Amino acid sequence: MKKIKEFFANLTKKQKISYISIISIAFLLTESILLWAVTDRGMKGLFEWVNYIRTYVYYICAIGFIFPIIAVIIIIISQNMNPARKPLKALMVMAIFSLIIPIGFYGFIGSIPLQRSGDKAPQLLILNGSGANGIPNMAVSFWTKEKSTNSLNWGTTESMGTKMNDPKKSNIHAFLLNDLLPNTTYFYQINDVGQIYNFTTMPDITNTFKFMTTSDPHFGADNANRTATYKILDQLADPANGYQSFFMLGDMVEMGNNDAQYKEACDTFSPVTTHIPFRPIIGNHDVLFGGHQFWVDYFSPDIIEDAPRDYFHIKVNGIHIFVLDLEWGTETYTKAQKEWFEKELNETTDPDDWILVMNHCFYYSSGYLVDGSEWWDQQDMIETFKPVFEEHGIDMVFGGHNHIFEVLENGGIYYNIIGGLGGHPDRYYGGEGMVGQAGTGSIYYSTDIFGFLEVDIQGDTAYLTFKNPENQSVYNYTVNRL
Repeated sequence: MKKIKEFFANLTKKQKISYISIISIAFLLTESILLWAVTDRGMKGLFEWVNYIRTYVYYICAIGFIFPIIAVIIIIISQNMNPARKPLKALMVMAIFSLIIPIGFYGFIGSIPLQRSGDKAPQLLILNGSGANGIPNMAVSFWTKEKSTNSLNWGTTESMGTKMNDPKKSNIHAFLLNDLLPNTTYFYQINDVGQIYNFTTMPDITNTFKFMTTSDPHFGADNANRTATYKILDQLADPANGYQSFFMLGDMVEMGNNDAQYKEACDTFSPVTTHIPFRPIIGNHDVLFGGHQFWVDYFSPDIIEDAPRDYFHIKVNGIHIFVLDLEWGTETYTKAQKEWFEKELNETTDPDDWILVMNHCFYYSSGYLVDGSEWWDQQDMIETFKPVFEEHGIDMVFGGHNHIFEVLENGGIYYNIIGGLGGHPDRYYGGEGMVGQAGTGSIYYSTDIFGFLEVDIQGDTAYLTFKNPENQSVYNYTVNRL
């Protein structure tokens, strides 16, 4: 300590401030990466669930301690050297170098939302609420790399007649389709050129709704099966199947920070989801390393009035669909979301209603040990939501996250996992060399399969059918509303 005091005593005031400030700032910035890892919405689940990610973060934080330690060692050694050779310049160089890691890291993270790969194809999005005529409002949303003003012409005939314009130049474009009539075909066209799209709203028949749901296409993953994705979308587009909406339950992309993957996903979905009302639900991969900004701009932009963000409540023909932001688990179940969900349940639903819950991650599930984490029944999820679901008479729950087909029944509630839109299937949890477990209440389980779940609600009965990409039934069951 005496030698350190002697070293600083020989420095000018400016040198002392510069040297101490650089080392201190570098240390604090490097250590702040740990805080970022446990608080950032795209990281905190990853940090908790994946061991090697925790290890990398700890290594980076350890580096923050190295520079001050080396500096102290150099100072002590230098006291035995000729005063003229004291390595002040070398220490300053090292101090500046110690800023490279945190500045480079935060620079990379901050630049991700600016790295756009090009225009994003339009989507027809189902919005929050029930609409003026019992049909949810919708929006046509797309994104352009260059700021521009665009228009949308729409109506109930091919001549359309109702025109809307962007209020100013922007990259983000969303046009609201309000006050839709039931069982009506609408036409729309962007900028009065190119394709005229159309879609048909749901019929106004209480407690009826037919939709497709599936999850986890993982655009950008090397081991994803894109042929399966295209075949499933072909089934969605086929009028003979009669799907009135499509709910995609998350992990649209492999890496949320890779905008090219979002572009590929939008281009792939758009030919179908411009005429089948669409609601993508956010998954853990979608928000990685700044990906949440991409998600918001493409599927929930600010300029949509009363925009559903990451959680919302859609009502179709008296059927309640609650979409929750649960990516890895309860890490993203904020106080605000909890208050909203419980208030909506208390004020807008009755236990006799059909009530459906959709989100990305699972509650009950069969699964196996992955990097030290148990990918089966999530106790935090179960303890948090089971009492709420049972109190309010939730009928069915839909999710993905695990790349399997599974139905589980607990407390009269049916939990469906449909991770079959193209992401590589999980291995069988009971296979040789696997450490795994069957999910509580499992009724049906299958892996090594792609596909989707058809849900057809007709009055007091819901007919659910798991199908492969060729539209063949692999399992079906019914749920009766009590």
